[in-house]
Amino acid sequence: MAQSLATSARQLPKGSLKLLTYYQGTKDQVLNFTVANQGTCAAGGVAFACGQTGDVEGNGNGGMGVVKVLYQPWESFQYYGLFGAGNYSLRVPYNTVMNTLTGDNPGMMWGAGVKSVLVADTQFSPAIAIDAGLAQSRYKFNRRFPGGGAGVAANNNINQALTMSQYQVALEISHVFTLTDAEDKRDQKESGLSLLSSGLKLEPYGGVKWTRIRSDLHDLQDGSHAGGKQDTVSPFAGLRVPVYEHEAFFAEGSFVNGTQYAAGLEVRFK
Repeated sequence: MAQSLATSARQLPKGSLKLLTYYQGTKDQVLNFTVANQGTCAAGGVAFACGQTGDVEGNGNGGMGVVKVLYQPWESFQYYGLFGAGNYSLRVPYNTVMNTLTGDNPGMMWGAGVKSVLVADTQFSPAIAIDAGLAQSRYKFNRRFPGGGAGVAANNNINQALTMSQYQVALEISHVFTLTDAEDKRDQKESGLSLLSSGLKLEPYGGVKWTRIRSDLHDLQDGSHAGGKQDTVSPFAGLRVPVYEHEAFFAEGSFVNGTQYAAGLEVRFK
């Protein structure tokens, strides 16, 4: 699935290390599979519409828990790696029926990337950053519902592996708004209270991202493949809410070629 950024465009102090834990969900994500019309209604052991050539659209749904580690060693660049585990199901068309592929075991996702802060956040102007990353996820399917169809055995047991390679570039903007006065700030600093106790800071962020997903559906029994690529340009928006100096909650969503959402906690160690 495409990646949520889970962080704002704000610059970090030199040597900062962040740990983010969050849930990421995807609903009706569009994936393309290239099918050649060779007198069969199947590709990779999965039924597609008879007589169809070119790209056939599938839909994915799933969710996973993600851990993301972000480090800024110097002034501008932030480097990150991420790992996730969760479930994913894929729907592919067969005439008037949508076959759903599911699996019992969780799939895995891993990735890495870099973010460059182009403009720092100040009292009078927002931060601007560009984020580039890549990730790969893999899921194994062992059941197909409702199943059947020409060229496909009536048995719903399958042995498929879906691999998705994702490349993403995002342009992001954010700004911190402090909803408290100078006296509240002074009292907060002296008492060590949270921002929620004596005021509130809000950091909305958003932008636009380009995502390319290469999908490969591999039949582990006969070795056949069905795959394709899907390019998506989508706006995204999020909100980061600092609670203490080093902790914050966030939520994020995008709504093109399906719905993607994420929410979780970040902890900064420096």
